[in-house]
Amino acid sequence: MGTHRSGTGSRGLARWVVAAIAAVLVVIAVAAAMVWLLGRSEQEGRDAAATCVEGELSLKVAAAPALVESLRRVAEGFNSSGTVSNDYCPKVEITGVDSPVALSALSGTWDAKLGPAPALWIPESATWTARLAAAKPSEVSGQPTSIASSPVVLAVRGSARQTFDGVRWVDVPARQPDLRITLPTGAGADGTYLAAQTVGAAVARTGGAAITEEAARGPLVTGTLNRWAASAPKTANTTAALEGLMVPSDTLRAVPTTEQQLFAFARGRGETAPVAVYPAGPTASATYPAAVLDREGVSAAQRRAASDFVAYVGKADNAKPLAEAGFRVSGQSTPAKTPSVSFGTVEPLAPAANPAVIAIADAITPK
Repeated sequence: MGTHRSGTGSRGLARWVVAAIAAVLVVIAVAAAMVWLLGRSEQEGRDAAATCVEGELSLKVAAAPALVESLRRVAEGFNSSGTVSNDYCPKVEITGVDSPVALSALSGTWDAKLGPAPALWIPESATWTARLAAAKPSEVSGQPTSIASSPVVLAVRGSARQTFDGVRWVDVPARQPDLRITLPTGAGADGTYLAAQTVGAAVARTGGAAITEEAARGPLVTGTLNRWAASAPKTANTTAALEGLMVPSDTLRAVPTTEQQLFAFARGRGETAPVAVYPAGPTASATYPAAVLDREGVSAAQRRAASDFVAYVGKADNAKPLAEAGFRVSGQSTPAKTPSVSFGTVEPLAPAANPAVIAIADAITPK
């Protein structure tokens, strides 16, 4: 009788099959390692590009005093954002400097008493950047960028509010005997310059378009503004005028201010604070132009960092602190209205070119 092989035995894999499987596994491992190393190299390159290879870079900003508090909050966000500019990590420092003082220093030699020389200057309005561009055309790098706005309004004594019912910008100079508007100039008086631009465009009948240099220098506009300034009650400055509107008197009834300036002044002053009147017609606004400076002591890296900071202010909610302070910022809500400021709808006046801005500022400034 024949015999059978036991069912418990097993037949092993051939050696050549095992060798083939091992070779495939080695190839897969080598390929995976190469992919991992390549990815790591690329990531390290990206990480290196995103680090401060050149270290920190000090970026000094001279800003109008009205901007300082809220702009410092914006700068804190920028400084902690990890922004890298030309392999530097810029750190922004905001210093408040009155615009006429900054203009004088930038037109000549920067005074160290004002703080470090800036790479970026943000005054209240184009009145100041226009004068700098005229005095030193090479000083401003590119076109200044507006970081916020605030329309000019008339801050009016509460007891005189009805006198201003239905007032239009075009009628303001002729109604000066009743309106008794003071027109301070100098630091913090951009409301006066903006009111002059608004009235100048109104009497020139621009229909909301920018007033031309020819019209701004013409006898109709300059004569109107000269007479308006000559008949205005005298005050030391805009703050003194605002304070004067809160004490019993009738020699002074109003002063032009920016909406934000009145909003900040009236905070905590209750019912006695002046109220904003929005005259009818196209209205000029303070634009808070950010001017990157191309001057001795400002490096190319600082100019690039200054541009990056301005771009940062214009993105997403970065400028929210400015809106909360009463500035008008694109994409941000204005604060709730107060007894003094309603943040009402304003018909915009197109910004004038630098020569027209200077001509109007000269016409409203007492000689």
